[in-house]
Amino acid sequence: MDKLRITAIPETRPVRMTVAFPAEIHRDLLLYARFLAEENGSNANVAKNPARLVPIMVARFIERDRVFLKKRKDLATDTPTHPVGKT
Repeated sequence: MDKLRITAIPETRPVRMTVAFPAEIHRDLLLYARFLAEENGSNANVAKNPARLVPIMVARFIERDRVFLKKRKDLATDTPTHPVGKT
């Protein structure tokens, strides 16, 4: 049987954002949460709060965006690592 990509939902301190989704994406998010709850009983509470999936999905998307990762790495190497005023 095929498995969903999301298997665990980490507990982290959130930063609150308000995001509006098109209705079809919202329906798919609800359906994904339902499938996840059916597949993994320990995440059954996700079906009640599918918004918890969004940060994980965005993180997975970012992790796989090679251009973004390269640009982020380039930015980190261009930015001085010492605080302003310290040498």
